[in-house]
Amino acid sequence: METYLLVATIVFWSALILLVHCYILFPLSLPWLSEVFKRKPSEKKVALPKVSILISAYNEESIIERKIENLLEIDYPKELLEILIGDDGSADKTAEIVERFSERGITLIRAEKNAGKAAMLNRLQQKASGEILLFCDANTMFFPNVVRQLVAPFNDSKIGCVCGHLILSDLSGTPLGKGESAYWDLESEIKKFEGMLDRLIGGNGALYAIRRELYTALPVKKSVMDDFFVTVKILQKGYYCTFVNGAIGTEVTSKEASGEYRRKVRIGRANFNYLFSYLPLLNPFRPLLAYLFFSHKLLRWFSPHLGILCILSSAVLAFSASPFYIAVFGAILLFFLLALLKIIPQAYYFLSMNMAMLKGFFLSFCKQTGGGWAREARSEEKTFSSTILSVLGLVFAFSFLTPTDSFADVGFSAEVGTLSSLEDREDLLFNLDVTGHLWYRFDQMVFFGIGSGYQDIYGKYYVPVTASIWLRLPFGSTVLPVFTGDYGYAFGNDKRLIWKLGGGVDIKNGDRSSILILAGYEKLRKRGNHIYVHGGLLLEF
Repeated sequence: METYLLVATIVFWSALILLVHCYILFPLSLPWLSEVFKRKPSEKKVALPKVSILISAYNEESIIERKIENLLEIDYPKELLEILIGDDGSADKTAEIVERFSERGITLIRAEKNAGKAAMLNRLQQKASGEILLFCDANTMFFPNVVRQLVAPFNDSKIGCVCGHLILSDLSGTPLGKGESAYWDLESEIKKFEGMLDRLIGGNGALYAIRRELYTALPVKKSVMDDFFVTVKILQKGYYCTFVNGAIGTEVTSKEASGEYRRKVRIGRANFNYLFSYLPLLNPFRPLLAYLFFSHKLLRWFSPHLGILCILSSAVLAFSASPFYIAVFGAILLFFLLALLKIIPQAYYFLSMNMAMLKGFFLSFCKQTGGGWAREARSEEKTFSSTILSVLGLVFAFSFLTPTDSFADVGFSAEVGTLSSLEDREDLLFNLDVTGHLWYRFDQMVFFGIGSGYQDIYGKYYVPVTASIWLRLPFGSTVLPVFTGDYGYAFGNDKRLIWKLGGGVDIKNGDRSSILILAGYEKLRKRGNHIYVHGGLLLEF
């Protein structure tokens, strides 16, 4: 037991320190770094360069006309400004609207089939004639001076990429929308300090510019974050990337919380798809760049993994009866409760962001065909659908925030099986173990819930009450691997802390039911270690 506690202690503190560094120490270190290592640019006055604005659009009829009008108001010599809009097989009137502006200098590049943003950007880059390529999204509105602001740093011949300042507005009123807006304010501050170092780790696809000769063709076999991929390749070529606070674009968050969450999943998957191509940034001979990439991106991408290690190790350490670790685990449960009940929008956003990143990580191992679009409605658009997120607290608290015709986020599972002691060889597979869970489905992969049941061990009975998590990996279509975790208290003839870790398969039996085959490890405090084997049924309503 002492060995387990020692390992759990090392894992807990290692994971916690890395998380604290990522979200607290790293941002606090940036002002000091930006002063000590601030690069002095070698500027020389040159004539204004020709700029090609590239926009890849898909089903943007609700916003594209406003975007074009916004571009036509840019304060930059018209003869030095080229605007190329790629319609990537839209099913609406996007292309027709763009064509109406052909006599005003807007060029339409049309694809008959939806091939994805990366493929369209590759086509647009080949058609562009400007020395500077400016990339932006259809829903990003520019301040009139944005182009002049973006091209100014290119007077320094070592600057390869310039990122503008995106201001996000939330009109949706959802916790995810509010959290995204607040998060982006912090992200902009980080980008500002990285820009002072001319080592910006990743541009922003809504508003960034590069030298045309530094463009690297985007991969199209799997989804890719074009802004991050292009920026990283420029850094790897030895050029610098900077940030211009005065080059301002505005954008609104997704209209529905589920849309923002799906967008984060796609971002996470795209980042992990090409993780190994980014790892050269950890080059120890470029220590400042390695530090920024490791702290700002790599640790953030693996934050959910570190968080899981932190939770599991603190649960194990709570069995040591140390008041400190019991308080730590209690604080973790309180955080989940406040997040899931959306009492603190920032906590809900933080949890959602990491859950999306974790789902993206697993999806990156799955086969992906093409890079087609999955457009989300934005909060300034009018739609007639609403997505309902009901919430299950870790202490059996449901909170339905809006009326709904179906409880689409609720699930129930029931299992029956046997429990066997790992110490007592005479106590074999004859202990009855029945369990059930009520679930809040965060998405198709992650479930939170509470569990209870009945166990008969050594002639004593226990009724465990646990906070539970279910992780269904997106590998396969009918038979999917799952992992489960429970932590709580067992009542009955006597009272014991209990935790369980298990796994198995979820065999789909239609859209709303599954057959479960599970096995795992159970620790009942001062009652030894056990293994269990269960069969059961999962219903999703």
